[in-house]
Amino acid sequence: MAIADDVRQIRELGEEYFNATNLGDANRCLATMAPDVVIMPPDRPSIAGREELHRLSSDYHAKFELSYNLVYDEVEVTGDLAFARATVSGTRKSRSDGSVEALQWRNLWVFRRQPGGKWKFWRIMFNSATPPRAA
Repeated sequence: MAIADDVRQIRELGEEYFNATNLGDANRCLATMAPDVVIMPPDRPSIAGREELHRLSSDYHAKFELSYNLVYDEVEVTGDLAFARATVSGTRKSRSDGSVEALQWRNLWVFRRQPGGKWKFWRIMFNSATPPRAA
């Protein structure tokens, strides 16, 4: 498979994840993840494996309506591993009180080719690109 095909598949994987996120479909989001995925969110413990991720994602989607846009800044492939830098911006609306928060995230993703050749998210790290509000 050519590197260009790998890059295309990786870009499509991220788009699939955020399409599912915007629909609130935790199962579809989970389908983009490797079984041994590790997510390192800001200011929280790491999330290890799809089971823990499924529980947390279901809770998150129950609390918030999301509308995110994805822009890839870089995608590089080396054998069965790849990484991407991406910017995600959008809004998170509370389902309980209707409050809306604008968000912008910087992401560093590592992908691993799975048996059968499909790419999946393997390691995820992100942080806010928005300066904290003044106290």
